[in-house]
Formats: sequence, C-alpha cells, structure tokens
Amino acid sequence: MKVLLTGATGYIGSAVTDHLAAAGHQVVALTRGAEPQPGRAWHAQLVGDTADPASLAGTVTSEIEAVIHLAPPSGDADVDTAVIEALAAPLRGTGRPFVYTSGVWVLGATGEAQEVGEESPTNPIDIVGYRPRIERRVLAEVTEGVRAVVVRPGIVYGRGGGIPAILVDRARRQEVPEYYGEEGVRWPTVHVDDLAELFVAAVERAEAGTVWHGVGESAVPVRDLARAAGRAAGVLATPHAVPAEQAAEIFGPLFADALALDQSVSGAAARTALGWRPGRPGVLTELVSGSYRPVEVFGAPDGPETDAEVAAIRLLVAEVEYAQQNEEVDRFLGVFRREDPVWTTGHGKRLSGFEEIAAFTRKVLPGATAESTAVYDVERVLFLRPDVAAVNVRQQPVRHDGTRIADRPEGRPFYIVVKEDGTWRVGAAQNTIAVD
Repeated sequence: MKVLLTGATGYIGSAVTDHLAAAGHQVVALTRGAEPQPGRAWHAQLVGDTADPASLAGTVTSEIEAVIHLAPPSGDADVDTAVIEALAAPLRGTGRPFVYTSGVWVLGATGEAQEVGEESPTNPIDIVGYRPRIERRVLAEVTEGVRAVVVRPGIVYGRGGGIPAILVDRARRQEVPEYYGEEGVRWPTVHVDDLAELFVAAVERAEAGTVWHGVGESAVPVRDLARAAGRAAGVLATPHAVPAEQAAEIFGPLFADALALDQSVSGAAARTALGWRPGRPGVLTELVSGSYRPVEVFGAPDGPETDAEVAAIRLLVAEVEYAQQNEEVDRFLGVFRREDPVWTTGHGKRLSGFEEIAAFTRKVLPGATAESTAVYDVERVLFLRPDVAAVNVRQQPVRHDGTRIADRPEGRPFYIVVKEDGTWRVGAAQNTIAVD
C-alpha cells in the first residue's frame, strides 16, 4: 500500500517508516518543510502541517491507500478535529484504512483492576483530556465507509528515546535515579519497534471501528524503571521518590501527573486478533543493556546488523550478571561454549575446558554472593571476525539493593565471545583483579 504518514520524522514515526517499508509498503511522509531528508525510507515527501488543517488539503490523493496519523495533538480540540476531517474525508466510501494514534493515558488510573482491556471506559487525565472525543470522531468515520482504527500505545521505549530517556538524563544530571509520585506506580510499556509492527498490522488487517492497546508489558513498577535508568546513566544508587509537587515544578503539572499515573493495561487483544508478537527486550533489560547505554564498536560496519550482534553480546553479558547474582550454576555454565573454553578467575586461577570450569563453578558459586555482588556493563566490542569478538566489560561491586560499594575497586573483565549456531557464547574470559 501507499501510506500517508504524519509525524514521519518523529521518534515513533521513524520506526513505523522502517517497518512499513520492510513490509513492502510505500511511505509518503507528511513533513512541515520541503527540505530533503537523506536516509529515510520514504517513497515520497509531501508538505503539510497538522497544526494548520488547511495545509492538508490535497495531501490524501486517490493514490493514497491508507493514512496513519502519528503527529502529536496540537492542544486544541477544534484544530485536531479539523485535521481528522481533512485526512479522513478523501477516504470516505473507499474502505481504506485510517489509523489514529491515541495513548493509554486516556484510561486514567486503573486502580485495583489488572490489565484493563480496550473495552474499559475512558477516564482521561488532564494532559489528554479531549483525546477520547477525537477517538470517537475517528471511529465515526466507519459509517462513512472508512476503515477507521485507533491505536493506544503504552509508554514507548527503545532506540534510546521516549520517556525512559528522560529518566536516564535526570539520573545522570542529578546523580540519583528518580521516579515521580508514589512508589507503587506502574507503567504499561512497549518497545518502539514492537509498536511499529502493531501499526503495520493495524493498517493491513484491523477491522473497522476497532481500538487496540499497544502494550508489551502491562505494569512495570516505576521504581524498577528508575533503578534501571540509573544503571543506564552509570548511577548505582537507591531510587529517589520525587513528590508530585516537586515534579510539577520540574515538568509542569500536566506532564508530572502523567508520570505519576498508575496503570495496568493489557495488550493481549492485538496478539490474539492481529497476530501481533511483541518480542523485543523488556524496558528494564533495554535500559540496563540496550540502546540507552552506548557501546564503542570496532571492526564492523555501522548498521542494523551490527547493532543486532552487539545487542546479543550485551544480553550474553547480562546473562553472566544474572547467573552470578542469583547463584544459578547451570545458567552460568550456559554462557560458555562447550569446546575448549578457558576462564581465568578473579584470583588468577586458570580453568581449561568445560568440565574444569563446571567443577569449579559448582564448588564456589553457591554462597558467593551472600554479602555482595556485582554488575557488568559492556563498554567496547571489537569484532575480530563476524563470529568472533573481543569484549571489554566494566564490573562494579554492589550491595544487594544495587547501590555501589564505594571502597571496593572496579573490575575490567575481558571476554572472547564466539557465535555458534546463531548464539554468542564465551570462549575465553579473563577476570583477574588488577590493583594499581
């Protein structure tokens, strides 16, 4: 399909562009200016501004087979209603899809209800106060022969952006992780690439008049998010609760209320009816070992293939951390290749071969973290070959609550990792403590 996309240059729009193009669709980007933007997977570019509904006249031509409206609301209900009219009117009587982007904040606080679905009544907080009215206006186009659909994303993360990036930036600048409102607040979340795939599914096969929640994880505790954001910022400290009044001074009262909103929202309907399969790492994993913590990469070209390999290597190191922190022997042994691995321990003992590593691990790992543990962050990856990489890791000693133990030195483990049968494993590891 030839798809007109508003908000094509934005955070979500960039991901939706990539996934529409990958699915074989042609993206016609609506942009405020005519300046070319090299590197975008656009079929064509049109000029129009959703803050000026009159500028949209003629953008939805007979060649446009679908419209995805991703541009943010203007803040004026009349303007946004006029935008819907301008974009949807040319589709009337065609049965072509019009997909509108709303958000789960229209549901308000979900209270004791767990994983509320699309059938739940709206109770919007002030920052999205009139958006349910715009949703209804969009869905009314069904009676005019438009395949009108509404998508409500959760808190979007991934590609180093979204609201979680604000938490990372605040943790870095304040030198302490922050969350806002009560400790029990939960956020429904979705990876931006998973969300983009939902938009593709919606434009291809969602039925007219339907609403879909774009939610990968239904209720992530915001305190855990803050801790993970601190980790991404290199700040290992106990998360700090910022009272609503103080948050309002930082972000403004409307956005502060949104950050403090407690929700548990289900995305199951889209999985069942549309075959949507959100499979990217969860938000905590993404913050700790994904796009929010840059890694220096050498020996491989820039691009998504290298990014995917680096992400897999980071997950391998995260598996080392998890297995050690939780004293899971078999899980720790699972990170090593079976053929002739070598591991030099923190005290300089060299272990050769899988059986020797296994025997040592079964002896020393149980009880090893009784008093403290460590976190591991990949800092550099050198690809010696496409299937062999050298990895520099930063190891920081921490207490069980995740706070840094200031009087203990950091470690710098060095791994040689090998990709076998599509999976990265440790072939050799040097973990010996070196003291200046």
